[in-house]
Amino acid sequence: MKRLTLLAAALVMVLGMAVSASAAPEVTVSGNILINAVWKSNWDFDDGNNAAGADDDAFQIRERIDLAFTAVANENLKAVIVFRSVRDALGQGDLSTGAGGARGAGGGNVTLGLNQGYIDFNWPGTSVNVKAGFMPVALPSAVGGGSMIQDDNASGVLVSAPITDNVSLLGGWIRFFDTADAAGNDIDDSQIDAWVVAVPLTFEGFNMTPFVVYAPLGENADQTVIAFNGVGGARTDYGLGLLSGNVGKAASTKLDDAWWAGSSFELSMLDPFILKGDINYGIVNGDSDDMDREGWLFDLALEYTGFDFMNLEAAFAYSTGYDNDEDNDGRMPVLADDWALGTFWFGNGLITGDDLGHANNNMGFWALALSATGIQSFAEGLTHDIHVVYAQGTNEDRNDSTGAAVGNLVYGNSLLEDDSMLELDFNTFYKIYDELTLYNGIGYINLDADDDANGWAAGNDGGDAWKFQLGLKYVF
Repeated sequence: MKRLTLLAAALVMVLGMAVSASAAPEVTVSGNILINAVWKSNWDFDDGNNAAGADDDAFQIRERIDLAFTAVANENLKAVIVFRSVRDALGQGDLSTGAGGARGAGGGNVTLGLNQGYIDFNWPGTSVNVKAGFMPVALPSAVGGGSMIQDDNASGVLVSAPITDNVSLLGGWIRFFDTADAAGNDIDDSQIDAWVVAVPLTFEGFNMTPFVVYAPLGENADQTVIAFNGVGGARTDYGLGLLSGNVGKAASTKLDDAWWAGSSFELSMLDPFILKGDINYGIVNGDSDDMDREGWLFDLALEYTGFDFMNLEAAFAYSTGYDNDEDNDGRMPVLADDWALGTFWFGNGLITGDDLGHANNNMGFWALALSATGIQSFAEGLTHDIHVVYAQGTNEDRNDSTGAAVGNLVYGNSLLEDDSMLELDFNTFYKIYDELTLYNGIGYINLDADDDANGWAAGNDGGDAWKFQLGLKYVF
């Protein structure tokens, strides 16, 4: 009996150790609430000629909620789950999705939808990191706040590891889309996948990250303009309408594959001057010339950080445009970009619903931007940003006098060679508390559209657009 008692005690100790070893992970909660009131004027650039006129002159209050849970088992293993509400105007659905996922459809009972959900762990005994699930996937970028090719959530597996003290390697597989038919059954060979390789190089005073992406497109992936609407998330588009940029092609016309390559770099050895830039190239191949799309983007910025009361930056960007004389569209294909200069025309709004955000359609321009950011004001916690942006199109006038969309050259989203845009932004930030910030943004755009071009539909005359906003962001 004594031996049995000792054995039982030993088992209890072992079980206790096992329970301790597999203790529940430490869960932390974070998130934010964004509330933004925006006064709009002539955002359609039609000077009141558009009968619909939804964005000509409007006042909206938009709200978005993010809630994130991080479950940390140990220093080598954690899980991240993020929920996000729809970014809706107050009074139009109460931040919920109704029948069929339509916003404001009535009967909505889903207020938060999955925005991210992935596992993040280090392989035992190594420095190899693995991320798997629905997660942020961003290609390298040094200018514009995000990649012009891909900077959004997507599903896949990413593996990264240091090779030397200065060289790392990142590779992975991303499934951007796998569509289903009306009955909910998978459509064979309809996937949009991508293989990604990047090589971060970090040295004293200099870093760069070259990358390459190969996407074998499923044979049926281009049957439809594919739209992925994550529940509670911002809309992201993939497929024919963005990869090829050719509208109205027969369903029998196929896309074969897509390639992207490029690099970001930053030179800081000349501190307080910092030179940074990006070069991006992309091509989509089809089974006919008019399905091809090929182009590139180059940007460069010089930042001065020598002042203790503000930062100064001058930036230049150039992207190739639509060539009406050739079957090959001269614009770089885009998946889901988050690139912008300024905070109005290209995107990069302060909170939510306060920019034009011509994502994925604005290729074909050159732009020059001057910015003064983090300007210390007369009160503690009060700062200002000033942006001046000038852009001109590199897209040729489309050969269509009907005003119909051709090659995704849609009015207000693409600039023709004789079109130009001037933007002025004055943004103010006041920290009421460390966690609570009050935002004010004043933005002005003058769009000088070529009246003689066939690029825009009748009534789209350009002109002046304004915005005035007040918003609150609470981060916890």
